[in-house]
Amino acid sequence: MIQIGFQLVSIDATEFKGLGRDGIGEIPLQDDGSLADAMRMIGMDPGLGFMTLVNGDPVAPENRSEKQLNDGDQVVVFPPIEGG
Repeated sequence: MIQIGFQLVSIDATEFKGLGRDGIGEIPLQDDGSLADAMRMIGMDPGLGFMTLVNGDPVAPENRSEKQLNDGDQVVVFPPIEGG
C-alpha cells in the first residue's frame, strides 16, 4: 500500500470520503494504483471534467487510468477554470 496526498479546491468535500472538511487528506492506494483509482477511492468519478494535477503536473481526463501514482504523490483536483 502507498499513501497519496489528496486536495480538493473549490469542491464541496462533504460529498467525498476519506478527506477532511477542508478537502485535504491522505488516502491509501494499492501499489501500482492510478489517478483514476485514487479518484474512485474518495468516491469521485474519474471521467468528470475536473482539472487534475499530480505533483503539479496536469493530467487530462483521458490519461487518468494510465497515470500511475507513487507513494507520497500529491493530487489536486479543482473545477475547470473559465474566463475570457
